[in-house]
Amino acid sequence: MLTLLTGFMCAGKTTLGSALAARLGYCFVDLDKIIEQQTQCIIPELFAHKGEPEFRQIEQQVLFDTVAQLGAQRQDAIIACGGGAPCYQDNLAFMKAHGFVIYLEVPPETLCERLISTPAEARPLLPYRDPATLLHHIRNLLAKRKPYYEAAHWKC
Repeated sequence: MLTLLTGFMCAGKTTLGSALAARLGYCFVDLDKIIEQQTQCIIPELFAHKGEPEFRQIEQQVLFDTVAQLGAQRQDAIIACGGGAPCYQDNLAFMKAHGFVIYLEVPPETLCERLISTPAEARPLLPYRDPATLLHHIRNLLAKRKPYYEAAHWKC
């Protein structure tokens, strides 16, 4: 069985996903890490050099390839998807057709607390240092993404 975790950046997809996979004896896959390995470039640099549209194309291809590979191996896995992955093209429909999609819902204020402690350059869509400005932009981006997140099979 494939379980795909979605949610905003810093929602805990990687942390929870790796712990859950270990507990269940499943394989754990972090799509962002695969993207970085395949491109030999960290995500912020991909955004800076290629832009978001090209990054989303890479992300989609990695998602499709990873799901196909795990499916062919009939391997149980927890997959941590990038925060924007379900929100572009037909990714969400693909995810729902090939696995169980879980939305990790975290309040904007908590996301802000977590994100403010990360380097601004590590978050290309939210490079703000001021907490009030960061929270404002989190709320705006979350409002755009929420319909996709809410369409998951399950929310926690």
